[in-house]
Amino acid sequence: MDLKYTPEKIEKKWQTAWEASPPKPSGKKGSYFVLDMFPYPSGDGLHVGHVENFTATDIYARFMRFQGFGVLHPIGWDAFGLPAENFAIKTGIHPDERTKESISNFTRQIKSIGLSYDWECEINTSSPEYYRWTQWLFLFLYKQGLAYKKKAKVNWCPSCQTVLANEQVIDGKCDRSGDIVIQKDLEQWFFKITDFIEPSETKDGAPLSGLLSGLEHIDWPESTKAAQRHWIGRSEGTEVVFCVAGTEEQVSVFTTRLDTIYGCTYVVVAPEHLLLTKLESQIENLSEVNEYLAETKKKTDLERTELNKEKSGVLVSGLEVIHPFTSERLPVYVADYVLATYGTGAVMGVPAHDERDSEFAKRYELEAKTVIEPVTGTPKENEEYRQSIVALVEDMATGNILSINWGEKFGGNLFIGGGLEKGEDMIETAIREILEETGYKNMALINQSETIHHHYFAASKNVYRNIDATGLHFQLVDKEQAKQKLEINEEGKFLVEWLSHKEARERVVDPLHKYLFEKFVQGKIYTEDGIVSHSGEFSGLSSTEAREKMALWLKQEGLGKKVVNYRLRDWLISRQRYWGAPIPIIYCEKCGMVPVPEKELPVTLPTDVDFRPTGESPLTRSKSFQTVTCPKCNEPSRRESDTLDTFVCSSWYYLRYADPKNNTAFASKEALEKYLPVDFYMGGAEHTVLHLLYARFITKALRQHGYLHFDEPFLRLRHQGMILATDGQKMSKSKGNVVNPDQVILEFGADSLRLYEMFMGPIDEMKAWNTASIIGLRRFLDKVWRLHVKIGEGSADEKNGYSLLHKTIKKVTEDLAELKFNTAISSLMILTNEMDKQEEIPVDTYRALLILLSPFAPHITEELWEKLSEKESIFLATWPEYDPKKIEEETRIIGVQINGKVRGTISLGTSASEEEAQEVALQDERIKAWISGKKIQKFVYVPGRIVNIVVE
Repeated sequence: MDLKYTPEKIEKKWQTAWEASPPKPSGKKGSYFVLDMFPYPSGDGLHVGHVENFTATDIYARFMRFQGFGVLHPIGWDAFGLPAENFAIKTGIHPDERTKESISNFTRQIKSIGLSYDWECEINTSSPEYYRWTQWLFLFLYKQGLAYKKKAKVNWCPSCQTVLANEQVIDGKCDRSGDIVIQKDLEQWFFKITDFIEPSETKDGAPLSGLLSGLEHIDWPESTKAAQRHWIGRSEGTEVVFCVAGTEEQVSVFTTRLDTIYGCTYVVVAPEHLLLTKLESQIENLSEVNEYLAETKKKTDLERTELNKEKSGVLVSGLEVIHPFTSERLPVYVADYVLATYGTGAVMGVPAHDERDSEFAKRYELEAKTVIEPVTGTPKENEEYRQSIVALVEDMATGNILSINWGEKFGGNLFIGGGLEKGEDMIETAIREILEETGYKNMALINQSETIHHHYFAASKNVYRNIDATGLHFQLVDKEQAKQKLEINEEGKFLVEWLSHKEARERVVDPLHKYLFEKFVQGKIYTEDGIVSHSGEFSGLSSTEAREKMALWLKQEGLGKKVVNYRLRDWLISRQRYWGAPIPIIYCEKCGMVPVPEKELPVTLPTDVDFRPTGESPLTRSKSFQTVTCPKCNEPSRRESDTLDTFVCSSWYYLRYADPKNNTAFASKEALEKYLPVDFYMGGAEHTVLHLLYARFITKALRQHGYLHFDEPFLRLRHQGMILATDGQKMSKSKGNVVNPDQVILEFGADSLRLYEMFMGPIDEMKAWNTASIIGLRRFLDKVWRLHVKIGEGSADEKNGYSLLHKTIKKVTEDLAELKFNTAISSLMILTNEMDKQEEIPVDTYRALLILLSPFAPHITEELWEKLSEKESIFLATWPEYDPKKIEEETRIIGVQINGKVRGTISLGTSASEEEAQEVALQDERIKAWISGKKIQKFVYVPGRIVNIVVE
């Protein structure tokens, strides 16, 4: 046997062998679908960031095959899109030609990495065989009333010369070109994704989960599910009617905080609100209003809302509305931060309890009425009631704030507080308490808070209290100070301390005192639920109770009703570009809009096209494409010239993998039932509200009408972390920091590349590339290779480390199931190092090592397996099982210190490594609670004695 490991020979040998005859395990446990988000085949080829995702799913697919599953692990190409079309405009090379070249290069690179894809399932979204079924999907949705065309205000990218869905606009810019997006009024196609937000039923009466409720039943990262919930934006609230004074007109507003309505001091309508047109003759400053409306039309919805840092508006003189509860006349403003497409296109302004309204009211000097009293702390049974004050004393000369340090047991730093005594008013109580606790004599009152309902445990009195507290903000007049009278507490701490604003933010943690600091010093307003005040018959109720009773009153008076609103809008799917699937619609002057008959699909892209974008689809300029007759009346007609958003192609591709050669359906019922839904899916988190949301919608639409037996496409989803360039920046061709896997493979071999990408850190974390670090993984494989010469005929026993072998089997098996690839590789390194110390290695131990390593490094393990005279591929072998009895060992209870203080204990084997100690300690719930949100600076393990974690 060659003692030197030569990956350049081995890897080509086995790639050729696998392509000719791929190992196919029996799959006795049934099918299992492992999928990674299919790539866009760019002309630049793969970079090492792509390799991370593909390698991770390949390892997992190989592992699941070893577990007895018939794994479907396909590959395909998201081939339509702007890059190929833009390249065609620049070079004159047809997008189809460019795409095929890119796919060929991607295929070569993927095979050089040793990825075990099912190539017979390969798909290409730009091939007529595929987009025939994308067009079928459009027609299906059209016939069900789920695809429609309307004139609407849409996002337009001047650079790409096409419309964009809301989800494709990031911070007011096109997600592709980065150009500022503008608004246009255009006739466009939409999919009714909003029909599937809430649960419904299929046509045969079975329950169908909604886009919101379905998230509860899938194993996805919580951050991704939270992002989808936010994007859908469900809001339960009340629609309230404000009558326009002196007219028959009404303004309806939507609010989730009806409990604050007595604090409403104005109403704002969107620039598009019909009220401005209907009552135009009554508007006294019409020219000013029209000028503002003209400026608004230049802004996108995002610029008017999320990006709108400074709220602007105009008073609509001559119009007033009547407050439904108080009958007060309130001014009406028009402001562009209110959208006609959300809620009712009008909002009530409550500046005392809404940040946005507060900003607007301050700018236009509008009144703020406080109608919600805060509730802080947690109520307990048998609380002692008292009235109290909290005095925040500020030295304006220094900006420092007076506090008492009571010690950790009694609450740390607090402002001066105390209960009212008989005959005292609040100011008198505050001055007395300040004098007694600090000795300071002279101060002037600046501000006073509303009543705050606070619940807390008075440690010094050993009693739970419920207090109605009033905050008083004083300015220190001078430093004259008497001797303070309060005794030192039992901890020996009673310190009068002046705190800077920064120190106060960090050290004043009691919720009542913290609230007053934020109110008096930081100027924050109270936006949470509380106790309603200054609200007529509803005063004294909780916010929840008030909302219910106010809504009932409005309903009885015919002035309101409960409603639910959503942020999500229907999916805009038409594009004014060439390189996409044509929309299968024909326009006939006699018959109107006519769908292309299914038997005539696909409607193929023409070749006689000028690619240059002009603001309308290039397909309008194709004579061959537009020469068509109406399917109904056979009269000359024209085709729809827009193409489908490429996300339509990727919204259903996972279904096609189940039956990619089917010419009569997008997939047969039998194939769908065998392979779908996808068991494991991996891809970038950037697709949270694009591909992933769209795919869920398409799945639910098909399920509703009986084409599928499931309503969620991806049961388990994980995101890989981004691999940054060596300079810590995102890899980019323009920055010249892209790492090409071809070069890495040439220098170190594909198995070393695969191992390094998985060893860099947890799969879901961001990591920086360092080519120099690959040498460590290459040396590890060199060591595995050289172990072959030590193979003996014996079996593993205690002398030959069977305990470590069985620990490794257990560890790697569990880690692979949880995608903990880096720690699995670490375990294999530990086992290999121990084996390397032995003079002779039992052959069954070596076999087990090779099988455990094979998902990570398939080429070297297949070669070494063959050299063991095995007749079949290592990927047809049986995964090793560990014997629990052989990994039993003495354990000890180890204390865990955090910054020198023992905060918990863990159980560790006496031979546990520092890596094992760290993993166990950081998974302990008690320890996690102490270090949550903190950065670990140092981890020290003294074997058998103590763990010490140093955090910031």
